[in-house]
Amino acid sequence: MNTKRLVMASSSVFLFIFFYEWIFHGVVLKETYLQTANLWRPESDMGSYFIWLTLGQILFSIIFSLFFLRGYENAGLAEGIKYGAMMGVFFCAPNLIFYAVQPLPGILMAQWCFGGLIEITLAGAILASVYRLNET
Repeated sequence: MNTKRLVMASSSVFLFIFFYEWIFHGVVLKETYLQTANLWRPESDMGSYFIWLTLGQILFSIIFSLFFLRGYENAGLAEGIKYGAMMGVFFCAPNLIFYAVQPLPGILMAQWCFGGLIEITLAGAILASVYRLNET
């Protein structure tokens, strides 16, 4: 395994996920979160947990990249899109479980699953593109 390519690929995935989630959760879903404020930490407390959010996204990006590279076939962008879509569906499953055991609105679950599917599919495409660009 080429460590330099892994670092480049997982860093690219992290940057995409960081900004996608900032826009998706901070802008697109902001009103939904405000309507369900009783389910979340107070906004004044959120900043003190930011490091945990960032560490989780870094860890996700590295593991997501390692799983991809484990089966890497150098099949181009389509390989990344297929991988991302499969992982997007995989990550939707826990949201369905959360919905069953927490008082979360159904629309929020749908938004998380749909938005997550888009996010992870695009992350897979980025991963395949960046990893391929760095091949030598």
